[in-house]
Amino acid sequence: MNGYTLRVSHLLEHLAECWSITLIAPPSDAIPPGIARHVPVTLRGGGVTYPWRFDQTELRATLDRAVREHRPDRALVWAGAEALWFGRSDLPPAVVDVIDCNPLEFWRGFLSYRDLRQRYRALREIVVATRYARRMVRGYSATVCVGEADAQWLRWIGGRDTVHVVPNGVNIPPVDSIAAEAAEPTLSFTGALDYRPNIEAVVFAARTIWPRILAAVPQARFVIAGRSPAPEVLALAGQPNVDIAPDVPDMVPVISRSWVSIAPMRSGVGIKNKVLEAWACGRPVVLSRLATNGLVVPADHAALVGSSADALAASVIALFGDADRRRRLGESARENVQAHFTWAGAAARVDALLRQ
Repeated sequence: MNGYTLRVSHLLEHLAECWSITLIAPPSDAIPPGIARHVPVTLRGGGVTYPWRFDQTELRATLDRAVREHRPDRALVWAGAEALWFGRSDLPPAVVDVIDCNPLEFWRGFLSYRDLRQRYRALREIVVATRYARRMVRGYSATVCVGEADAQWLRWIGGRDTVHVVPNGVNIPPVDSIAAEAAEPTLSFTGALDYRPNIEAVVFAARTIWPRILAAVPQARFVIAGRSPAPEVLALAGQPNVDIAPDVPDMVPVISRSWVSIAPMRSGVGIKNKVLEAWACGRPVVLSRLATNGLVVPADHAALVGSSADALAASVIALFGDADRRRRLGESARENVQAHFTWAGAAARVDALLRQ
């Protein structure tokens, strides 16, 4: 389950406790129980979270039929469907949850790409995405995203203060399900390994940060775990003491056996679920400043945020050598997600916007 599906399914699960929900969505095993009715729809084309990339004819017709039949008084719209409300006065008031800011995503991609064709494509996408974002912010009762950086861009583009931050939640595993640390110092990186910002981050970690760590802690291991690893990620298995764990069914054992997790993000937008998941398992995370978007970073974790390979490596090395500090940081990280990053809390914020 990717981050988009994770967010949608968890929010729907909680909103279904107080709303009668008609869900228009492709057939999926991830549709949560409690949905009053599911109206299936087929989406044709790729990149369905970007409304300009796929044919919306069938989606629009399905929406019109559902509105006529069920007469909803509110709507919650997710990324990819936001254009359905453009220029329409006959649809119910709506909140749109775009999760991430697309223009910011393409801008950061432009900055990180080295290939001129990729940079040109990113610039073209920025123009289109900005036009859509402006209409969206001005056309919806409220716009929701997961991080403050995304929200700032959307407020600037749309010229409205109706953009709200609602971060993701995280499933917090029971303490007795969290395994003990591995015998050898272990660093972990988790996430969708076919997602370009994750690929860039883990390649940077393995080729630039990891050699510095290994020079100081020769017995250490680096575990890279996630679904659908790209060829560039699989190639990292040739690095000393680097292990690739593809398509892991449950990340909790991987994360909990690691001593430290790392999120050296260099591009991308939104909130980093990998950080929340590690915190929920009571593991400290060394992360780049970009990876803090949407997060409440505990005060005692501030020193773990760095920008250079030297700084990020030094933080990991220091944590490898201090078990008491790892334990203390792990405890405060878990308390932090319990206080700020529950799915029930996120759903309550969306519920308030729908009622407002």
